[in-house]
Amino acid sequence: MAYTPRSNIVPNQVFVGLPWKNVKRKYESCIDRLRTRRPLSFTIVGRSDAQDAEDLLQVIKVKIESSSYAIFDATSGNANVSLEYGYAEALDLKKALYLCTHGASSKTKELPIISDLAGKRRNSYKHESGLMSLLEAFCDDHPYTKRFEKWFRKEFSRSDKGTKKRKRSLALKVIHELDGDGVARREDVVQALLGDQSDYDDAEVNHIIQDLHRGALIHSERGRYSKLYIA
Repeated sequence: MAYTPRSNIVPNQVFVGLPWKNVKRKYESCIDRLRTRRPLSFTIVGRSDAQDAEDLLQVIKVKIESSSYAIFDATSGNANVSLEYGYAEALDLKKALYLCTHGASSKTKELPIISDLAGKRRNSYKHESGLMSLLEAFCDDHPYTKRFEKWFRKEFSRSDKGTKKRKRSLALKVIHELDGDGVARREDVVQALLGDQSDYDDAEVNHIIQDLHRGALIHSERGRYSKLYIA
């Protein structure tokens, strides 16, 4: 029987709503670094510029609906961010509000359109390093990260330092191969990792997939055309 997720929510997916000017680059840099350290999938809609303008709102709604949490950057009071925040609010989605207080980033002619935005608790940062610290703390407090860390400690508690480092890196790479929709063909994931510079072999990749499946961090279907899902 094919695996059917309990809902459309991807447990490790975090929606990020932000103004593109002065701010987007900082987030992209931090997110790229976090991929090698944390199991969360941060989604910035429009990052690849692949969406048609007329479909963009629907894509945003779907991504917010399928996220376990959302981060909104209120720097510059961007109208699109305010719209996204309002939609998440209507869904009662857990969310965090960030704000860059650096002069260059905060200068804008726009004004917040959320009437009570000033009353919301905001996490402030000035530079990329400060944003990175906020995102790392966010990751560590997220339920999926806590499940991952508990699984890893249990699974590799007796392994040496080198083995732990290699296995952790491989486990995170498997999880991040599912970024986007939280699902991918198992064979595609395996082949992608066999081509990784860390020189993994087929047995090693499939073994970590089985370990993650047993730890309920991903679900692995059986069969030739099986898929992997974030669980």
